[in-house]
Amino acid sequence: MEKQIVKILPFFEPRIWGGKRILETFNYQTDLYPIGEVYNVVALPGAADCPVAGTDLTLSQLYTEYPDWFDCDTEELPIRVNLLDPLSDLSVQLHPDDAYALEHDNSRGKPEAWVILDTPADGKIEFGHHAKSKKEFAEWAETGEWGKLLKYLPAKKDYFIDIPAGTLHAINRDVLTYNISRNADLTYRLYDYGRIEPETGEERELHIDKVLENVLVPDTSEGFVWIEPYKKAGCEITDYWDETGLYSLSRIKTEDRGTYQLARFAFITIVEGEGKVNDVTVSKGETILVPAGVDSLEIAGTLDMFVASYKNEEE
Repeated sequence: MEKQIVKILPFFEPRIWGGKRILETFNYQTDLYPIGEVYNVVALPGAADCPVAGTDLTLSQLYTEYPDWFDCDTEELPIRVNLLDPLSDLSVQLHPDDAYALEHDNSRGKPEAWVILDTPADGKIEFGHHAKSKKEFAEWAETGEWGKLLKYLPAKKDYFIDIPAGTLHAINRDVLTYNISRNADLTYRLYDYGRIEPETGEERELHIDKVLENVLVPDTSEGFVWIEPYKKAGCEITDYWDETGLYSLSRIKTEDRGTYQLARFAFITIVEGEGKVNDVTVSKGETILVPAGVDSLEIAGTLDMFVASYKNEEE
């Protein structure tokens, strides 16, 4: 298949804390319900795996069969992107680092980062904790003293937040976020409000021992950071993160026309507007893959887009 910009179709999974709002917000169609999270980029073979429009391939298959589209140093696609719009609070959780994840769950770790797209006036996230030692953390968790243990921050629209492995976190209700992470799906839950899974009639599984083994103590989390945008070639650009071996993330806004230079492949997710990227028509909610070797984008329209990529360890 000749290199070209292709659309990556969303992958949907029901979530106990979801509904239909995210589908309506981004013009998605699915018979699954309730949905609070949409995978815009995910490539886990045999599991969550986005279809590639115009082909009979999934994203993991495209990555394996056409490696020159990505030029990555990893066996599997290294990054994942999703949009979240929960109608109730997510479980308080963390993700392990690579070494622990491989040893205990034959997986990779899952550092991640969020940009808040929208929030109500009282919107918040759980981020970090107040325990001064693991002994104190364990005691408060065991006795359910969540008011003492859990730390909450007001959600800040258009702000960025980095979530290293071992950081306790949860998006709370009505906070709409764009998320980038390692292409993995390993989560350890600490607290889930006693919610019952409709399919089983039982509370969802918790992983308190694994949380205790991985949680960072003392908590040194930094919280939200404002990244100042800059203007270049008709684009307003915000560069959030660029770490070799993990992921890169930028945001582009255009009002009419702009040119944007790429150093490597990119997944571009449109969160507002409609227009064209190199003559490919795009609109809110869509994601396109720009393969490696396409180093310049001509953008037309009023668009707000996130650009997710990956830089090899040796670059």
